[in-house]
Amino acid sequence: MVQKTTSQAVSSRRITLPTSFSDGFIADLAELNSQFTKNGSRVFELYGSFQHGSFHSARPAKYLPLISRLEFQRHVRLALDQKINFNYLLNAPSYANFEYTHEGRREFEGLLQFLCDCGVASVTVTAPYLIDIIKSRFPELEVVVSTIGYVGAKRGITQFEEIGASRIVLDVEVNRDFRFLRHVTPKSKVDLEIVVNPVCLYQCHFKFNHYCVAGVGGHTHKGGCGHPYNQYYLNWCYLEKLKTPGEFLRSPWVRPEDLHLYEDFGLHHFKIAGRGLESDELLDRARFYLEGEFKGNLLALLGWPHWLQFRKKADGTKLDPLEISLENEDLTGFLDFFHSKEPDCRLGCEGCGHCDKWAAKHLKTNDSELLKGYIATMQENISKLVRDIPTAEETLQQQKRWNDAAASQGHLS
Repeated sequence: MVQKTTSQAVSSRRITLPTSFSDGFIADLAELNSQFTKNGSRVFELYGSFQHGSFHSARPAKYLPLISRLEFQRHVRLALDQKINFNYLLNAPSYANFEYTHEGRREFEGLLQFLCDCGVASVTVTAPYLIDIIKSRFPELEVVVSTIGYVGAKRGITQFEEIGASRIVLDVEVNRDFRFLRHVTPKSKVDLEIVVNPVCLYQCHFKFNHYCVAGVGGHTHKGGCGHPYNQYYLNWCYLEKLKTPGEFLRSPWVRPEDLHLYEDFGLHHFKIAGRGLESDELLDRARFYLEGEFKGNLLALLGWPHWLQFRKKADGTKLDPLEISLENEDLTGFLDFFHSKEPDCRLGCEGCGHCDKWAAKHLKTNDSELLKGYIATMQENISKLVRDIPTAEETLQQQKRWNDAAASQGHLS
């Protein structure tokens, strides 16, 4: 459980935060913003989407709140009453070319009209074609380019600016590329934003397909609420982390204490990931990044104990919980290396060792033998996912479990 602190942020910052779609969440968020009125820092925008649909987001339906259009409209209005904008996510990597059909265009523009009528201020989009459509047909909507657009070069910023984007959430791979950020931020005609708590492996070239799989997990089809998928990518990602502790440090997260390094050259927009989390968890994360201070296990703040999903062994028994900690206070100065030395991490880690050294010193586990057990179990799990063809009955059961999990998200707190 994350631990709260009380210090204030030292400079103005604009936080983009997921919403839980709970009405009480808006009131609590307004109270949080009121604590930072003097320095101008605030959660200025909430983001979210419907659980599933033809034009869905990049997150699987079973992890998102099931809300009606009336509930959505009321939630947006409550946010606007507190001077908090709402951003709707249309950030799936693909819509199976449905947007090129008569039916698809009509449905897409119907959704956009509904969002405008609700008072939605902006939409986050991945596909350039959809951005051009939105700016042509609904110019009142601000378009934000998703981090799944993988903008990590000056040319990408220019391309999206030319078709009407007004803000770009940069590829997380440039979070620690200070040479790039220092150069493009002051010159950019559009606002630039970074995701502060990504959990992906650094320079992982599997993540594009992982996003595709996750996005299809929210695509309505045959009366269902998304196409199910197995946990191959998540299993693989956390297996890499457990085998190579330096990967926990290489992931391009940014501590609350280090936001000032970005604000110094004019980057003030910071996005917190975490759709599907409870209201209290979201408010905690917002508070820590507004204050610029957090005490405790950084992995708890980032929401990283995903390895616990892979405790089940081949014989049906479960491993004991594996505890991994990375105390945030021990990481003071870690990011300074990237800020001052400007290493080109795209060339690999040979001859550097910065992240591995910090991991060896500060990353702790509760049981080294248990760690080996997780690694063995996860390796066997991947082998099974690759080796075995699911039966037709297993596929039907998986779809039912998926639909049931999504339906269970329908009760807002």
